[in-house]
Amino acid sequence: MERIGAATIVAAGLLVAAGLAGGGFLVGKGMTGFKSDVRTVTVKGLVEREVRADEATWRLSFRRAGNALPELYAAIQADRAAVVAFLHARGFTDAELEIQPTRAADKLAQDYTEGREAKLRYVLSTGVVVRTRNVDAVHAATGATDALVKAGVLVDTGENGIANPRYAVSRFNALRPQLLAEATRNARATATQFASDSGAVVGRIVSANQGNIQIFGTDGHDESAPYAPTSTPEKKIRVVSTFEFALR
Repeated sequence: MERIGAATIVAAGLLVAAGLAGGGFLVGKGMTGFKSDVRTVTVKGLVEREVRADEATWRLSFRRAGNALPELYAAIQADRAAVVAFLHARGFTDAELEIQPTRAADKLAQDYTEGREAKLRYVLSTGVVVRTRNVDAVHAATGATDALVKAGVLVDTGENGIANPRYAVSRFNALRPQLLAEATRNARATATQFASDSGAVVGRIVSANQGNIQIFGTDGHDESAPYAPTSTPEKKIRVVSTFEFALR
C-alpha cells in the first residue's frame, strides 16, 4: 500500500507540473500575441514662438586709480552721482537702482612684485545695477552712454559682455504649458498624417518626452544655459518634444 501511494503521488505531481508548464506556455503565447497587436508611431512635436523679454538687468561698473586716496574717493563718488543722474534722467527710479559698495585695492599691499612697480597705488571700483521691467528704457539708455563718457565717467564694459544688459523672460514657466500643449497638437497632426497613409487611426499617447526647451536671441545665440549671453530683448522659444501614439 505504501509503494502504491508513493507512485500515485509522483504521478499526480508530474501531471500538475505538466499542467503548469502548458499553462505558462499558453500565457506566454498570449502575451506575445497581445504585444504584437499594439502598433505605435513615434513622432516629434516642434513649436517656435517669438516673445519679448519683460525683465532687464544692467550693470554699470566704473573705477578710478590714483595715489591720493581721499581725492580718489571723492572722484569715484562724483562718478557714481553722475551715473545715477544719468539713469534718473532716463526714467529709472531709485527702487530700480542698486548702488554697489566701493572696493579699494592697494597695489603696494599686494604680495606679487608687479604691484610695487605700479605708478598709481590705489584703485577704487564701484557700480550701479539697474533691475527693471522697463525693457525699452534700458534698451534706449544703452545707446546714450556717450553722455557719461563726455562727463568723464568711463563705464567698464567687462569681460565677455558681462556689463551689457541681460534681458530675460520671467513668464517662461507660465508659457511652458501652452508650448507643450501646442507641441502635442503638432505631434498628433504628424502622427495622424502617417496613420492615414498606412490605413490606421491614431489612438492614445503611449509615452511622452518633454525634450529640449531652448531660448534664442535674435542674434542666434542659444540663451538656455545659466550664463549664456542674453543681450537681445526679442527672443525665440523652441520646444521639441517626442511622443509615442498607439495605432489601431
